[in-house]
Amino acid sequence: MSLRSIVLVGLALVALTLHGRAAAPDSSITIAPLEPYQELYAARAMGDAAALERLAFGGDRYSAYLAAVELSAWPQLSAGLRLRALERVLELRMPDSLLRAEKLRLDLMHGELAEAAGETAVAVAAYREVLPDPTALAAFLRLEQDPYARANGLLAAGRNEEALQALDGLAAPSIEAPALRALGRYEEALAAYDAWLAADPGNATAALGRAWCLYYLRRDDAATAAFAALGQAGDYGLGLLANRAGRTDAAVDYLRATGRADYIWLATDYLETQGRYADAIPIYLELARGGSAYADDAAYRAYVLAQRLGDAGAERAALDLIPLGSFFALKLGGLPAAPDPTSAPVGEYTRAAILGTASELAAPTLTLASYLVGSGDKPSAVGELLFGLRDAEAAGDVYAVLQLSEALQGLDEYRQSVRAARALLGAGIDDLRVWRLAYPPAWPATVRAAALDNDLEPALIWAVMRQESAFSPVAVSRSNAQGLMQVVPTTWDWLAELRKEQPGDPFDVVSSIEYGATYLRWLLNYFSGDEELVIASYNGGQGYVRRTLEGDVIKGDRDDFYRLMDRSETREYLQIVSENLAVYRVLYPGLGADGADWASLLADRGE
Repeated sequence: MSLRSIVLVGLALVALTLHGRAAAPDSSITIAPLEPYQELYAARAMGDAAALERLAFGGDRYSAYLAAVELSAWPQLSAGLRLRALERVLELRMPDSLLRAEKLRLDLMHGELAEAAGETAVAVAAYREVLPDPTALAAFLRLEQDPYARANGLLAAGRNEEALQALDGLAAPSIEAPALRALGRYEEALAAYDAWLAADPGNATAALGRAWCLYYLRRDDAATAAFAALGQAGDYGLGLLANRAGRTDAAVDYLRATGRADYIWLATDYLETQGRYADAIPIYLELARGGSAYADDAAYRAYVLAQRLGDAGAERAALDLIPLGSFFALKLGGLPAAPDPTSAPVGEYTRAAILGTASELAAPTLTLASYLVGSGDKPSAVGELLFGLRDAEAAGDVYAVLQLSEALQGLDEYRQSVRAARALLGAGIDDLRVWRLAYPPAWPATVRAAALDNDLEPALIWAVMRQESAFSPVAVSRSNAQGLMQVVPTTWDWLAELRKEQPGDPFDVVSSIEYGATYLRWLLNYFSGDEELVIASYNGGQGYVRRTLEGDVIKGDRDDFYRLMDRSETREYLQIVSENLAVYRVLYPGLGADGADWASLLADRGE
């Protein structure tokens, strides 16, 4: 049996252990691990608020969280009790930056309950947390009577004109100045900054804001003096001023002096625009030696320029700085960072899975979760596993983290389990078991069906999904991209037309995967199978990618495309998804469209 087969069998046994236990309990019998849930179910059925309150404030498990959620939603209870229950919900819930809609709902509810309970200060703080949401804004303005506090809240929410109006003629230069500057009213803003500095001469924020007003008013001599007085904080402004004056060398020096990778990257752009490629190479190498997101881009660009200029020394130096497993290393024939399951040594944690080594910390949670699944309450099983995972991470118990993550993925929870596995990889735990948890074959039956329907490689769907939503079906981006495959509403409706159907639900797992696969197939056809352009277009749009690649500056040169793409998000997205794709191909060679491992994977999951 190959190493890969042994590993698959071992991991399957871990999953089957959980699934086997899950079928045992009968929910009509009181079983010790289920007692809090049986109390919860009974309290719900009988409307027993006292029992729910006892559960909600009696522990820190998921059952307490559910009881608190239940209490907070009962309209017949007092606003004070509901407020306490909701604050318990906020205390116990696992934070997730992608759950913006849920966080908004909870914060609005927090404000409403606090207001109803007469706790005005709490209500104002809760509403302010989610400004400029229209409901929160109306409530904030209704409750906050202090004009300075109202103006400050509006300023923080980006409602600059309303912030000025809220002052109603009162002097508040620390509010007026940034609001006026944001509105482009630089002359008025300059006067406000001067007033601010008159009252607080050493205020660095006011001094920097004043310098930028002078910059935008094109009073370059005064702006230069203002930025120079700020020390390193003024170097970026001095760099822009020097570039505007045609003093490229000075601009580059100032930008390098900031120490910020994005500003140093801009310095290389100034040099390349003038054709000074040899001068740009040392700066790229400087960036490549840092730890920023620009390091790999800079190393590869130095390599490309050195090749073009015939600088063998710089070429070797740049090549040594290209990170192993990165997009650019892959382009140069390197291997993905993930271990090859057919040849890599068996790691400590993979061996533990094969041998069935269990974690004492994880065992009670796994047992409870299996009983909950057997009782038909899968959502609570997932919740208990998530709370257990949080405890395991806090305790630093790697074995518990792995077992709980595997159990979660067996129940189709990938968001937090992948996050936990990524943290282990980041801590240097280079083990096949961890890699497969960090790059799971998520929702395999659905992905396989969508891949077959659209003649796609399943790995491409997973690679995109991993970066788009981090496997969160309810993710919503700041640009309103929605669901697992993060499709914006206009594109979603267009895809529905392509599919000749009414638009599905973007937060439904099956619909999101199917629509994302439809889009990937369309892009592959549009770009004649060019995966790089497909990946870049999934983020930046096919029109932008084609215009950029075929424009007068890049003229189809792929290496220049990587450097001169002016959307940094799209540039990073292309690299990350391409790396994801390479890792998936290595980790799951038997899960291609017609791979041999599909039958065993789906059978293990009961699909």
